[in-house]
Amino acid sequence: MNTRQRPALRIIVRSEMVAQPIMDRAKSELPFPIQFEMIDSLKGLQRVVSQPDSFDVYHQWHTVDLMWTAKAIQPFDLDKLRFGKALLARARRPLGAHPFAGIFVQPDGRLGSAPTSRTAILPITQGVDCFGYHRSLREKIGADEPESWSWLLDSRLRGHVALVADPVLGMIEAALATEAADGIQFSNLANLAIEEIDHVVDGLIQRKKQGHFKGFWADSEESARLMRRGGVLAQSIFGPTVQRLRGEGYPLVIANAVEGGRGWHSDLCISTTTRGELLEAAYAYADWWLSGYPGAAASRQGYYTILPETAKPYLSAAEWGYWYDGQEASEALSDVYGRPVIARGQRRDGGSYSERMASVRVWNAFMDEHTYLTHRWREFMEA
Repeated sequence: MNTRQRPALRIIVRSEMVAQPIMDRAKSELPFPIQFEMIDSLKGLQRVVSQPDSFDVYHQWHTVDLMWTAKAIQPFDLDKLRFGKALLARARRPLGAHPFAGIFVQPDGRLGSAPTSRTAILPITQGVDCFGYHRSLREKIGADEPESWSWLLDSRLRGHVALVADPVLGMIEAALATEAADGIQFSNLANLAIEEIDHVVDGLIQRKKQGHFKGFWADSEESARLMRRGGVLAQSIFGPTVQRLRGEGYPLVIANAVEGGRGWHSDLCISTTTRGELLEAAYAYADWWLSGYPGAAASRQGYYTILPETAKPYLSAAEWGYWYDGQEASEALSDVYGRPVIARGQRRDGGSYSERMASVRVWNAFMDEHTYLTHRWREFMEA
């Protein structure tokens, strides 16, 4: 009898992207061992690029360009995926097309947006983020002033603002705030030039020396802690933190900024070294993510699955109405951990799926001047 145990599929995840219940469900439903490793911040991307033999699947959320150029990942063959055709159909819909921009492998081996049967990464979730604020902030700003990214740099909130420490996301949000505060417009928010990076960072450093920022956070737990302490009135924030704070009764408002939000998508990629039965397992894991439950679980974190039609049967009518249709919650709703976080009668900030995704002003991107950007961002962090 052959009792050889299959090797474990090694998966790198981020804490805010893959909740523990999702990891537990994957281990119980998939017919092979799985080894999850949680790595937050840019360390995960650095690990993938420099050590592709140390993982099989990576939940990435910045960009594909660096990994593809470094030959750290191999393409997905959509014909081998149960939901491959559904993904191609999604890529052709205007509202859902952006996560597929620049990820298709072209005949010459380069990446582009023209659909083919191969993709460098596989989109699984997407969303749009804006900053959050304590309801009492209106006492300083005024009840009728439109919500704006400029609030993160507003002198009236000096000492009460926190930012995400990640240089990729932090720079985009700081650029949104700088545009609004300074009354200027950058040529491309997703790909700032060196002089534009300097403009943003110089302003941040000046404000930091004036005591404008209360703190900076690297993960959802730190983000929640900064707001719980009572000193932070406005900050960058992710979906899981929103649900956690609201479940605790925190009077949190998610802004619907007049300038628009920061769009993002989370994707799967496969190591260039993964072969044989581990490659088969990687494809099975990808199909599982698109099959229904994971997308529904991600929805309860405040995200959108890339294939809402497969998640819908795993969501109650009340959950679907709240998370996707922008309706008032017809009953109390729980998060992915089963904790009550949405009270009956609440409506999602920003409205329905189509309304929220249409509000995206800029999408997460890995800028051409990333090396210079991280140098200047580190200078800001250390100022």
